[in-house]
Amino acid sequence: MLDTTTDGASPRAGSGDRLWLLAFANDPRTEQILREVVLGATSDRAEVRRGDVTAATRLLAHAPTPAVLIVDIGGVKAPLAALDDLARVCEPDVKVLVVGDIEEVDFYRELTRTLGVTEYLPKPLTRELVASHFLPHVTDRKRNVPAQRGGRVVMVAGARGGVGASTIAANLAVHLAADGRRHVALVDLDLHRGSIALLLGTQPSAGLRTALEAPEAIDQLFLDRISEPHGDRLRIFAAEEPVASPLSPRPDAVRRLLELLRERFNQIVVDAPSGYAPMLQAVLDHTHQRVLVMAPDLANVRDLLRFHALPAAPVQTSRALVVANQCGRPGALSAKALAKALGFAPDIAVPHLPRQVSAAATLGVPALDRARPFRDAIRALADEIVPGRPAAAPRGLISRLIRR
Repeated sequence: MLDTTTDGASPRAGSGDRLWLLAFANDPRTEQILREVVLGATSDRAEVRRGDVTAATRLLAHAPTPAVLIVDIGGVKAPLAALDDLARVCEPDVKVLVVGDIEEVDFYRELTRTLGVTEYLPKPLTRELVASHFLPHVTDRKRNVPAQRGGRVVMVAGARGGVGASTIAANLAVHLAADGRRHVALVDLDLHRGSIALLLGTQPSAGLRTALEAPEAIDQLFLDRISEPHGDRLRIFAAEEPVASPLSPRPDAVRRLLELLRERFNQIVVDAPSGYAPMLQAVLDHTHQRVLVMAPDLANVRDLLRFHALPAAPVQTSRALVVANQCGRPGALSAKALAKALGFAPDIAVPHLPRQVSAAATLGVPALDRARPFRDAIRALADEIVPGRPAAAPRGLISRLIRR
């Protein structure tokens, strides 16, 4: 961890050069996300430190002002006064990006129109939010991403077969629909051996094959006929084609299917088949967030790193999330050994719960309903994709607009 003292030393000891970027974060999650997203996109003339806006003010009163400054006002009693104090010690050409815990539109206007703040993001941050709203100012170039409206596509894929990617996808979709109160589509693209319908106790449909082989024939009414409801906000698209019946998906079929689903649903969770099949590439090209699931062993490490290195889609603004499933399984790599083998720690660790997960699959009910540790892991994954809010605390207007 970098030195976070603010005793008047320059931001980079031993160097009189002006930093391009200096960021302050006063909680571990914000600090971690800024390090991953911001430092990964800038030169070595950038630092992330622990502290709030007052720590930044104390430091910059005796040190060169960076070109871009990120400050955290979360928990500060008088944030506007603190930002005004910061302005007094900064050079006028600095771009100030602010992170905080206030979600009022009047507050946002006060920051950006009166105080001259370049951009403001309410907590909790996600990598996508920082990449979408902060990186264009940090890198000084606009994102070359086409404007898009509609739902977001989340692709869940296993590094290898049998690692539990379908279980993760199914329970993630259930959580987003039930607890997140979002309209969710869950699509199982393994039409021969997919297990989504079995896991959630629904019936497969023959129509998904038609959607992939004759995309010109599908519309919103067709999607209603080929999907099965699970609760009032989740619809499942799954098939169970004969193993000896070969598929002939059209190249533009996945794109057409996802376009129609994005018009109807807030989140589209796609359970992608294992292996680098043509359909997987088609999903990758239109994915907003990748979730890669692995088991804690060396074969999974090798294949996970291969998938992790695939280039991001044009609409993807943050790196892939890595889920280590079956952690603690007999003979598996320890958390320390797994992080060493990967070169980084997985984002989410799902404990090995064979009895509870198997029983849930047999009964056709979500595993998160039967195992609290599993439910906690799925909630943590969902918060990485779409930050949650307690049901009793409605989200503010800024949050609703930014996180749409």
